[in-house]
Parts: sequence; C-alpha cells; structure tokens
Amino acid sequence: MLYYCSFPDRLTSQIKRSDRRRNNLFHKNMLPPSSPSTLQHTLWQDVLDVAGPLEVGPACASFLRAWIALGVERMTATGRLGPSDLANARANIRAFIQLMKSEAVFLGQPDRLDKETLRAAHRRLERKGLLTTFTLWPFWPNEFVAHD
Repeated sequence: MLYYCSFPDRLTSQIKRSDRRRNNLFHKNMLPPSSPSTLQHTLWQDVLDVAGPLEVGPACASFLRAWIALGVERMTATGRLGPSDLANARANIRAFIQLMKSEAVFLGQPDRLDKETLRAAHRRLERKGLLTTFTLWPFWPNEFVAHD
C-alpha cells in the first residue's frame, strides 16, 4: 500500500531557509578545504587553460603534474589551503606557463611546450631568483632558489 504524505508548511519553509543559508557566500568560504586531488585537478586545468591550443609534450606534462603534486603537498603541510592561498597558487602556475610559452617562441617552437621549453623556463627562473627575491609559491619557494 502506498501512502502520500506532504511536508507540513512549517517544515518545508525551514528546509528552504537552511538551503539558502548553505548556499550563501559566507557559508561557502567556511567549507572544509578541498582534497589534494581536487586541488591538483584545478591547477592542472589552469595549466591546460593557459596553454590553450599549444600541445603539451608528455615529458613536460609529467613534470608539471609532479610539480603541481609537490606544490599541493607543500600547501597541505603548511596548512595554507584558504581561498587566497589557492588563488595565489593558481596565479603562479599560470605565470609559469606564460613564461614557458614565451620561451617556446624564443626557441622557435611556438606550437608546443616540451622538455626544451621547460628547461629554458627553469633556467630563466634560476637567473631571476639570483637577482631578486622572486617566488612562485608553492611551486618555487625562495629557499630553493638560492644557490651557494
């Protein structure tokens, strides 16, 4: 036998009110931090978005995925998983991919990002790190730039 039972009006209004509270901006900022795999996926999507139509070679993709994994691990270990930290990490990975794109043009291969563009961008970061207090946190912190 099937019974039909509707919610009383008061209960329905309480459910709607709690849904509105749950979806407001303040509540979304109070949510627990995302899992490391979600952060890695978000940062990888940023890489692909910035790369655009350029082909990302397999060795370059492996390096970037590992670099992202290390950055997310560093963020987790230091407890910096807030919205501003994630925005900073996203901006820094985008800046690095832009640097790789400019190096690809200088190397004469503007249609792909590969090992050579990665090495050239890495060399440029090292030179820039020697001259200034430059950082791409969490991927390139200052303490790893300084050489003796």
